[in-house]
Amino acid sequence: MSDVFDLLLTGGTVLNPATKLNEKLDVGVTGDRITAIQANLPRANAKQALDVEGCYVTPGLIDFHVHSYWGVNPYGFNADPICLASGVTTTMDAGSSGPTNFLGFRKLVYEQSRTRMLAFVAMAQHGVLNDPGELENLRFADPEAAAQAVAENRDVAIGIKLRMHKKSVGENSRAALRLGVKAGEACRAPLMVHVGDTAISMEEIVDSLRAGDIVTHCYTPQQPSIIDKNRRLLDSVRKAQERGVIFDVGHAGGHFDFDIVRGAMGDGLLPDIISSDLHGRLKQPGFGVVGDLPTVMTKFFALGLNLERIIAACTIHPAQAIGWQDRLGSLEVGREADIAVLQVVTEPVKLRDSVGGEMVARQRIAPRWTIRGGEVFAAKG
Repeated sequence: MSDVFDLLLTGGTVLNPATKLNEKLDVGVTGDRITAIQANLPRANAKQALDVEGCYVTPGLIDFHVHSYWGVNPYGFNADPICLASGVTTTMDAGSSGPTNFLGFRKLVYEQSRTRMLAFVAMAQHGVLNDPGELENLRFADPEAAAQAVAENRDVAIGIKLRMHKKSVGENSRAALRLGVKAGEACRAPLMVHVGDTAISMEEIVDSLRAGDIVTHCYTPQQPSIIDKNRRLLDSVRKAQERGVIFDVGHAGGHFDFDIVRGAMGDGLLPDIISSDLHGRLKQPGFGVVGDLPTVMTKFFALGLNLERIIAACTIHPAQAIGWQDRLGSLEVGREADIAVLQVVTEPVKLRDSVGGEMVARQRIAPRWTIRGGEVFAAKG
């Protein structure tokens, strides 16, 4: 260990679910790497020191579901500023590009952004669309090319995306799901499936998925739901999670219902991954009911999920979902210095869901600094 650091974080509590570390320690960074995690690191030779007393030092947050292909896709927006202001160091774009325009995502978004922006490739040739839907005509489905785009771009492309709602696939739900699974098998990568307002049942959807495939918008109020009319978790959903299907929040403007979250979590389905689904069609100021990823995290904190589980759902769990746990989602010496500094602030905050529900929480999770590859950005928490 060198005693000379470009950056030293002092006085904070390192919370790293990947290694079960929850302890008051300092973190030293040299260049773009973490070079020390221990108590009472010397400050004298640090070029920059941040006093993070009263804060949690966590791995950089991973927002597993956004739409960042801005200027090209109707759902895209420039995600870099809000990520760097909210503790997010990595995002996964959820299908804004398809196999015909994925190279554009790589050149225009991945290579130009300070945030690490990875991507699920849509099975639709051109990515997700608004109107008409991208797979209302299945001639636009190209599972072979989507799988090839993933296979040839493993440093950026991390899986296949399929939107299952009627507006996207029309009457083609069953065929599209079959082709999506086929694409995932061909590139040996996960399939992310958008649920909500689908023409086929939740049972049929989850029963078709493989271990490691992802259900996004898992707490959507749109039918079919993961819970029944008695607010009990569907047996098929429970069995799917037990065999390794991953359940992702994907909040967005229309896919989060406090009552469904309470029912599902109360019956055993905690979110594997917490994500925002920020996108460019959220027209309300401040991205409406979503806000940002720390706001979504705060909702789960208010609903009783403990902080360590929340951090895991935004760090090591999404890293594991794409097989990148060897490089993302953990604070360890030698790893890239992607770090979030977060504070639990005690003050009332009004939180809203997608169906008019409101709750007042007494605490919120506030970002203070984002460190991406050793570079420090002040957060707006």
